[in-house]
Amino acid sequence: MDREYKFNIPLTAERLTAYAVERQNGIERHQPPGTPSWMELRRFWTDTILQGMARLDGKTPDPNLMCWYDNGLNAARGWPAVAPLPVEEQTALIRDLGRYISILEADGNDRRQQITVTADLLGDMVTHRSWGLTENGLSQIREQAERSLLRMTARMPIRFTRIVLGGERGPCEQDFVSGAVTDAETVKATELYGRMSRQHPEVTAWPVLCTVYVGRGLNSATGTVDATGFDLSIMREAGDRFLKLPDIRPVGFRELNIVAPEHIQALMSEPDEPSQWEFYML
Repeated sequence: MDREYKFNIPLTAERLTAYAVERQNGIERHQPPGTPSWMELRRFWTDTILQGMARLDGKTPDPNLMCWYDNGLNAARGWPAVAPLPVEEQTALIRDLGRYISILEADGNDRRQQITVTADLLGDMVTHRSWGLTENGLSQIREQAERSLLRMTARMPIRFTRIVLGGERGPCEQDFVSGAVTDAETVKATELYGRMSRQHPEVTAWPVLCTVYVGRGLNSATGTVDATGFDLSIMREAGDRFLKLPDIRPVGFRELNIVAPEHIQALMSEPDEPSQWEFYML
């Protein structure tokens, strides 16, 4: 690998350990019951990042680094106060994490999980006063991580559907779902329809617009695979901004009118609205 891609991994480990010590000896934010502690998560994030850097450098990850990390936290436990890492050291660490993200994106393989771990650590840093309120480049690198995840997801050969449930005169929400969803039964099986129908039992019929999209700049759904839950989580975080990426293409849409089950009997005498189906050929 090119020399410019080399990381000073022991120094990165030292700085990440210093950050973890600050958090350990400070006030933690609430953690939902049944989830790992913030200390456990930080150790996982640190280990994943150090291993990732080592492999990008063509090295075998050094387990001694995490032993040093654990020893550093144990030694600092109970200290009444810990001086925050100097701003120049914070900036250097955050800059190296940004370079790590850039190299992961340029690697050509699906490295999104590693970028997600790095983004989680950066998000944790934002919640720490001595890091999140300091001019150290943190906000810019967080945005870089988000943009990388969006671009990499858009380059995947995936298919998914944007469902808009409801209309201008009533409740209306949207969601991204996996695959090509173009029929009423599949729409009714989505979490969005189930939640909206429970929240609004007064709605007799739901107008639905289903737009099917594909990634990788493809012109049709041929050769694509259904988006995974991980893909969808990235899309949902960005919302419609994801659809504006150049590699995302609409390939078809369908309009439906779904009568709510509890109102079917009352509306049996009314004619159904016709469904419409149209393909974009790009």
